Formats: sequence, structure tokens, C-alpha cells
Amino acid sequence: MTEFLRENEAICQFVREKEKKDLKAAVDVRPLWKILKEQEKCDVLSIPEMDEELLSPLEVARRARAFDVFNQMFLDRSWVDVVFLRHIRRDPGLLLDQCKNSSEFLRTTTNKKYSEVKTFLKMLEARSPMFYVRHKKFTNPQLMEKFRQDYLYRVQYQTRRNMNSVLRSIKFLRKTNNVAKLASYVEEVMGDYVVKKTNRTMPWKFEFLNEVYNTLALAHMDQLWVPKNFRFQQKNALLSLLHFPMDKGLDVPTFVFGDRKTHQSSDLSDPVLAKSRKAISRYEKRLVFAKYSIEKAYLMHQIGVAHLQSNRFDECCFAARKGIQEAELCNNNVWRFLCVLLIIKANAALHKIERTRESLDSAIKIAERLGSGQLMKYLYSCVNCNEEEFVVKKQSMSASASRRDSKVSTHSFGSEVASARKSAIPRE
Repeated sequence: MTEFLRENEAICQFVREKEKKDLKAAVDVRPLWKILKEQEKCDVLSIPEMDEELLSPLEVARRARAFDVFNQMFLDRSWVDVVFLRHIRRDPGLLLDQCKNSSEFLRTTTNKKYSEVKTFLKMLEARSPMFYVRHKKFTNPQLMEKFRQDYLYRVQYQTRRNMNSVLRSIKFLRKTNNVAKLASYVEEVMGDYVVKKTNRTMPWKFEFLNEVYNTLALAHMDQLWVPKNFRFQQKNALLSLLHFPMDKGLDVPTFVFGDRKTHQSSDLSDPVLAKSRKAISRYEKRLVFAKYSIEKAYLMHQIGVAHLQSNRFDECCFAARKGIQEAELCNNNVWRFLCVLLIIKANAALHKIERTRESLDSAIKIAERLGSGQLMKYLYSCVNCNEEEFVVKKQSMSASASRRDSKVSTHSFGSEVASARKSAIPRE
């Protein structure tokens, strides 16, 4: 090659310089929106919108389990180090914002080492696939199947024991009238544990769902009773009977166009609103993967409760109506009644007497199907409070109308006297 390169040195130099120019031209330093505009893809956004993959909790648990099994199969006891390296890449205790240089160096190092481990594992899997490793470890298929069946029976038995313990705890919390703790406990169990169980490991899943959600609904209904020596003529008697805070009926948020407070980012400064938004997003995500109507009715009821606590009464009524539809599909009058009760609370907080009366009539029809005397007594007390508020409101309106008429009559009488005096003055 020495003689060839000496004879064609000029041509090689020309080709080398042309490659450098092409490489520089390939790097486009223009903003992304200009490049995308020429390609007729996007002329406004500089960052393309990425579609987030929405996975069910069961699928997330399956992928996490498959990741652990894969590492255990090829790395044996060192699989714990891989999991640690995976989580430490985004650990705020390691990547401190105050440490500018070391934080960037550690982030680069951890990502690089984790990618090297993944590449190494892919090489091992390519040389010896996972099914072959399992075949080498378990040479006897009958014995392997026996181990799998034994493991399945152990998981089923432990799941049954856990579910019995959960039911005992739920019934105890209902008996002690601790509804707030019961609601949080049910959400934790059903949203984090039961949702990850399949029908194979938990064949009685549907029956368990019905038992838990019906017990929670009955615990909510146990709180509906009329206290002794209750006065129907007192101020905000209906809100007091509905266990609704008195000050929240007046704190209706007003939205101003262009104001910073109207944006959702302002919820971060208010911990109560931020907690409400987080709870609603959790319920909505669970609603996507819910199979049964009773679970959907429960989730819509919880979304309505979260909106009601944040004084978003229209959103509360919308969620409650959706919950009523789901409760009708599963023929569950208890959750249907609780969703109607949310609409009653929202209308009573806004002092909408006619709509409150219509909602109370619907609740009475549902209570008649349930056949509860205590519930009927409670609803009739609510009707009396609503009628009393209607009477008071009508009296105040008539009093204000009479005062307005008296002012108008006094003004007209004064103008007539003035005109009469003016006409009585002799002209010169």
C-alpha cells in the first residue's frame, strides 16, 4: 500500500477533507422547531410530545418480577447489586443539586455502569437462553412441575390468610366507627395489594371485592343519624345534619382569566389541593383498569368526595352521577344512595333548595328499597331542614321586597309633593 498511497496522496487528501466537510454539515445547530418546520412535522413545539405507556398495576408487578427472575437466573446472588444500581441512578441522596460537578459525574457513571451490566446480561442470555438455563437446573420435568404447584398452593394459602385478616380488621374498624381510618385502609389494601392478585392465586377475588366495598358503604351509612335535641330552626341546620363543614359552603373558588392562581401549578403551594389532585389522579388511574361495576362506583364516589372537600361542587355532582350509573349496573342500592348523598351535600352547600329537594326525593326512594327505618328518619329530617330553609329564604325575600316597595312609594310620594309645590309657585 505504500507505493499506492504515494502515487494517490492528493486524491486521499481530497477525500479526507470532503468527509470532514460532510460530517460538519450533518450536524445541524438550528433549533428543533426550524428543522421540524422544514420537514412539515411541527412548526410550534420545540419538544415532541411523548406518549406515556399506561400499564396496569398487575403488568407493572409482572415486569418487576420478570426483571428479578432474569437477574437471579444469570447472576445468582449478585442480582441484588443490579437492583441497587438500578435504583441509585435516580437517588436524590446521591445526586444532590447543591453538588454541581460531582452530581453530574455520578449520574454519568451510574448510567454507564448500569448499561454495561445490561449489555453483559444480554450477552449471557444470547449465549445461553433462559429456558435452557432452567432446563439445565431442573432436568426432571415432573419434579419441576411439582415444585411449581407447591409454590402456587403456598401463595394461595398465604393470600387466603391475608384476606381473612383484612376482613377482620375491616369489620373491627366498622364496629369502632372509625370511618376515616377504615376508608384509608380499604384504599391501601385494594389499590396496592389485591389489584396485583390474579384469579389463579385468588379465586375468590370477586366475592372479596363485594364484601369489602359493601362493608365500607355500610360503615358510611352508619354515620347517618339524627342527634338528640337537634333544632331544625338553627342556622345551616341541613349542612350540620349532613356533617358538612359550615365554612366551606361560603368558600367557593372564583376563577379569573389570566390570574396565576387559576393554573393547576398553584396547587403545589397549597398542600391540601396538591393532596386532593394526587388522590384524584390515583382514583382515575385505577378506574381505567377496574373490571367490576361495584369497584367503579366506589372509585367515582371517592372522586366526588375529593372534589367536594376542595369545594368543586360541579365536578362532585358529575362524578356522583357517573357513580350512580355504575351502581345501577351492579344493582347496588347502597353505593347508589351514597352517590345521591354527595349530590345533596353539593346542592345544600350552594343553597340550591329546589335541587336539594329533588335529590332528597330520589334518596327517599332508594332508602325505601333498603328498608332502613333509621335512614328514613334521617332523610325526613333533612327534608324538614330544607323546607325550613325555604321558608326562611321566602320570608327574607318578601321582607326585602316590601322594603324596596316602601322606598319606591316614598320616593314617588316625595316627587309628587315636589311637583305640586312647583306648580303652586306663581309665575311672574
